[in-house]
Amino acid sequence: GRRTPFGKFGGSLKDLTPTQLGLHASKSTLKQANDLDPKKLDHCIFGSVITSSPDTIYAARHVALLLGARTETPAYNINRLCGSGAQAIIDASFMIARGDARAVLAAGAENMSMTPHLTYGTRFGTKYGSFVVKDLLLDSLTDEFCKTPMAITAENLAEKYGISREDCDKFGLSSHNKAAKAYSENLFQGEIEPIQIKKNLISKDEHYRDDVSIQEMSKLRPSFKENGVVTAGNASGIVDGGAAVVVASESFCKENGIEPLAELVAYSVVGVDPKIMGIGPAPAIRQVLQAAKLRLEDIDLIELNEAFAGQSLSVIKDLGYDLEKVNPWGGAIALGHPLGASGVRIALTLARQLKHYKKKVGIASACIGGGQGIALLIKSL
Repeated sequence: GRRTPFGKFGGSLKDLTPTQLGLHASKSTLKQANDLDPKKLDHCIFGSVITSSPDTIYAARHVALLLGARTETPAYNINRLCGSGAQAIIDASFMIARGDARAVLAAGAENMSMTPHLTYGTRFGTKYGSFVVKDLLLDSLTDEFCKTPMAITAENLAEKYGISREDCDKFGLSSHNKAAKAYSENLFQGEIEPIQIKKNLISKDEHYRDDVSIQEMSKLRPSFKENGVVTAGNASGIVDGGAAVVVASESFCKENGIEPLAELVAYSVVGVDPKIMGIGPAPAIRQVLQAAKLRLEDIDLIELNEAFAGQSLSVIKDLGYDLEKVNPWGGAIALGHPLGASGVRIALTLARQLKHYKKKVGIASACIGGGQGIALLIKSL
């Protein structure tokens, strides 16, 4: 698998559609998979959340066709919000287990910078008053069912689990520091396919910082609640990017000379209270452990999507897992969280971490807006 660098909000990748971002990651993925002929793909599944460009609704199909897949190869977009990329991998595994496919492209992308403002009332006109203009990006980050912004769900968890502002700032700082260290040791470069934007080659994630300090973090104002814990410094970055993996059967890999990174052993998806949606990974991880007949102590690493520091720390506290074994290369607070791509990114990064550290079993997990959690348990090969 491969991914694009993640561009900061309004940064270098702001003009690339989700289709273009997904295609870039997918081309590189097939090249890495022993130059796999795209005509051998049996299906394409594409995680996508916000329709930020008109062609986003066609993204799965367009990526497949632009790659050179057969016209007969079907494709579809999938939206499980922050778990979309992980769900794409799960769906691909379903197809292979049923014998419906032998090789599936599971990808995802998001261009959050491109998210439009919407004008309501213009299609048929309005007799009196102003047109209503909505910021699709801002409004999408509030769950209308429970009337709760995503950041407030993290505030709710921090209060429930006794997570302090200082705890959150330290966690946020650690995410940036670990990402910077991983870059200095050339650990991320193996999963990133650089993008040429005019005269500039974008080869690194743009959101992470290697010069951040706890003093800077502590000066940031709480963004959503007076005396709250969520700030711009300890929440996931709003970014643009894409990621892709090939999910294939063992026999297909052997026939095509592909060396697999990992095996998907088990998965789980659960529902939780939408007002504390960020706790979703805790029950999802417990359920996936049960499915795999393993204990938490058997898990070498967890790659947890860092929606918010307070949310991540609540999950880790609820599980009683060793913080040192979570996100050793940093997470979404540093790297960013392109909604449709993140599930693929954390699974890919985890598989590479297991190889690098010579570990065997890991879990990639994410919380999901609306009150869900998703987890993939993988074994290094």
